[in-house]
Amino acid sequence: MAQLEVFARTEVGCVRKRNEDHFVVQNLQTGERGLLPHQRVQPLTSRGTLIAVCDGMGGAAAGDVASRIAVDVLSAVVHSKAPFPTTTAAQDVMHEAITAVNDKIRAAAVEDPARHGMGTTLTAALAFGPELLIGHVGDSRAYIRRGRSLTQITTDHSVVGQLIAAGRLRPDQARDYEHRNVLLQALGVQPRVGPEFDVVQLRAGDVLMLCSDGLTGPVTDEQILGLMLRYEDPLRCCRALTEAACAAGGPDNVTVAIARFSGEGLELPHGREEVAVHRVQLAV
Repeated sequence: MAQLEVFARTEVGCVRKRNEDHFVVQNLQTGERGLLPHQRVQPLTSRGTLIAVCDGMGGAAAGDVASRIAVDVLSAVVHSKAPFPTTTAAQDVMHEAITAVNDKIRAAAVEDPARHGMGTTLTAALAFGPELLIGHVGDSRAYIRRGRSLTQITTDHSVVGQLIAAGRLRPDQARDYEHRNVLLQALGVQPRVGPEFDVVQLRAGDVLMLCSDGLTGPVTDEQILGLMLRYEDPLRCCRALTEAACAAGGPDNVTVAIARFSGEGLELPHGREEVAVHRVQLAV
């Protein structure tokens, strides 16, 4: 049977006083959330596994609140709707969950004026068979390593991300761009958001990485790939990546989740097969 081996790790970094990132890893078959040894290897069933990374923002402790709300609401909604007979059904559930997260964060901000303007990014992966569904808002990212190549699946919902997508800015120029941290959308900030949905056909040996921009800010994609190739074990890989971000100055909270897919039921890559991504964008 096909399976995934998963781990995740978060660090406050070297500059921030509080960690406003949150992550969730949930076995939707059992409902368990966590990373105890018996939870780190999960079968790829129709109920699936949920993995998500959220990077909160806002004054005082509001970013921490927003990202915690996001992982809790996402987890509850997706678990209540499993299993997923089709990719379309899974996407509908992810759409519903993202809407619920947005509404819950906005309601919490209304209840406490000190939390006004709080929000969070959300990058979530739902693995429920040979297809992987990714739902995304903000500038946290999802990557797939296939063989010796690393492919960024998501597009940053930021000023820099749009400039890169339009061909007006090279990725290597983005690190020094003045407005690189300006988001175009995040959950909890606006009444409506436009989440991005990506579907990837998994191959045996694929490695998924979700991360906050605390990793991709100070560490280049080439350095990330080098560490992913060096450390096959998700636990050791998460540790190496978060430590690399801290060694590079750790200017922000850093969170990394790694899932490695293997076993019967997944096709082997066809030569140097590139990662095929099917993107659908809907208005929430």
